[in-house]
Amino acid sequence: MLAHDQRLQRLIGGSFLERGFLNAVAGVQLFMMGRHKDKDDVARIRLARRERRSLLTAYECYFVQSFAKAQAKRPGDIAEVGVFQGCSAKLICEVKGDRTLHLFDTFEGLPEAATADGKVHALKQYACSLESVSGYLKDYPNVHFYKGLFPDTTAQVPEATFSFAHFDVDLYESTLACFKYFYPRMIPGRIMLSHDYSILAGVKQAVHEFLADKPEPLIELPSTQCLVIKL
Repeated sequence: MLAHDQRLQRLIGGSFLERGFLNAVAGVQLFMMGRHKDKDDVARIRLARRERRSLLTAYECYFVQSFAKAQAKRPGDIAEVGVFQGCSAKLICEVKGDRTLHLFDTFEGLPEAATADGKVHALKQYACSLESVSGYLKDYPNVHFYKGLFPDTTAQVPEATFSFAHFDVDLYESTLACFKYFYPRMIPGRIMLSHDYSILAGVKQAVHEFLADKPEPLIELPSTQCLVIKL
């Protein structure tokens, strides 16, 4: 959802209006990127968005793909929390090489929202089954799925350090849990990228609360995303 107004977010979230708006924005962005970006990078985004529904714009997909490609050349696993239908996960798979990718999701939609989220989302909104996503990504090596509420599912993860972690969880408690879990496991110089920072109040509050006593500065992108580079 791209509008900052919570009433509008409640109205269009998960509806054909949201999908139509995002597809229209993505179409313009893909056209613009096609004029000056690598053709293969743009083609991957175009194909993934055609195959699966995504809540990221084309520019946001490009940021995920670009950061994943860069960090895949350095030691460390890659992770995504909030997989939905697997569009951004496929983009990561396309550029990660033999790096291990950990994918976390309830695969049953969003969990209960907190007061900080402003009742923007409905319970189980944006659901897609594990079978659907795992089938979509079955041809890629070293991809591991963790079904359930994050961070409970991290008990299944072997000890690892990370070079890139992408969060697209929409909610205050989930966002805070992502930063708390991955921050001590990020290799210095590596990236945590969060979607919806500039438009969802709960996400923004969680990011600011977490970083309040940390030395890392917040980097806000021109999309709805923000990132933190581990010092």
